[in-house]
Amino acid sequence: MTEHLASVAVLLGIIFSFAKNLDAKNSKKFIWYGVLAGVFAGFALFFIRLSDPKGTNLMLIAFNRRLIIFIAALAILALIAVLFKNLFKIFLNLIFAVLIAAALAYLTPPLIQFTQEFVYFGESGVSTNALLRALGYALGLAVCLLLSLSAFKVHDALSGNAKLAFLTCSLVIFAVEFGAKAILALRNLRLIPRSGIEMFVRTMWSQRGQYPDTFIYLQLILALIMLVYVIVNNLKPIGEFANKALLRKEKARLRNHRRWSWSLFSWSVAAVFILTVLHYYDTKPPAELQPEPYELNNNIIAIDLANVSDGHLHKFSFVTPNKYDVRFLIVKKPAGTAYGVGLDACDICGIAGYYERGNDEVVCRRCDVVMNKNTIGFKGGCNPVPFDYEVKNSKIYIDVNELIKHELRFR
Repeated sequence: MTEHLASVAVLLGIIFSFAKNLDAKNSKKFIWYGVLAGVFAGFALFFIRLSDPKGTNLMLIAFNRRLIIFIAALAILALIAVLFKNLFKIFLNLIFAVLIAAALAYLTPPLIQFTQEFVYFGESGVSTNALLRALGYALGLAVCLLLSLSAFKVHDALSGNAKLAFLTCSLVIFAVEFGAKAILALRNLRLIPRSGIEMFVRTMWSQRGQYPDTFIYLQLILALIMLVYVIVNNLKPIGEFANKALLRKEKARLRNHRRWSWSLFSWSVAAVFILTVLHYYDTKPPAELQPEPYELNNNIIAIDLANVSDGHLHKFSFVTPNKYDVRFLIVKKPAGTAYGVGLDACDICGIAGYYERGNDEVVCRRCDVVMNKNTIGFKGGCNPVPFDYEVKNSKIYIDVNELIKHELRFR
């Protein structure tokens, strides 16, 4: 949520503040129309995809790419309109409203999609993990809304030239962010050839790039500079006052500005904490299961049931004559005395493998799907790929030729 909304939240608050002080009638209300239109369009796009994902998926992907290009063009137009305010004064609110509507139409469908991921495959709908994901969603949304509100209040405390300067800087960051996305979108639509610029953007700022959160941090740094500017310029009253009541009123106004500045600082720190510390713990790879020993005689692997009957996941490894490391798993099923045996790989996620979460969850490393232990050993879904084995004399016997059949999976 924070990665998705924080950058736009700061810009949105600044735009609302700037629009509030324009001379045009109902400027702020006009921006609200853009917000509502964008959210409504985002819901419409989400339900179109939901109702017919196979028939509209490619069409929607192409539409989203064109929408990104449109947003980048609008951001540049808005920047020009701000710099030449007197020339574009009549159209400034319209440009802002359309920009916000387009940006929210692009951002809203993933926000709704996040709610579909509270319960993972194989989990109960009423579980601690589902509750924590829903709580995280709500807290992320709350942080972004409060970040936007604080940016609005702090920017509103600025003077005319400072208002224009900080709005311009925020628009520049936003324009570069969506300009970079537009370059990738143009390339994916085959409207521009492959180039060094496109490769640089993809390497640095794409979702899988080295620094995907660059523009969020730039907006937060801008917010930090803005709040420091407000605090420094609102420390004490300046000038003479006709009476103490007016002086107290001015002190209260300055104190209110400082408080909102500290509010913006607090929510910016919260956003950075989420993007760094919480993100690290959320994406930190789980501890790798170490392969356990087994007996190997005449190309037959023998594993004592007593060593794998504790209900936990056990991993083993066999290196084939062609030097492929074939990993396989064994887990005792909760129901009865059966065992689940399969490769540490699946037909969907390849050799990403599995790990054990808590005491009773086997989870795919790539898609985070929770396996039902009772289905391990059967084909389908994200289950480990099964292979033939035999249980007798309190041991599991595996012919190494069964593993060699699958060695190319682990190349």
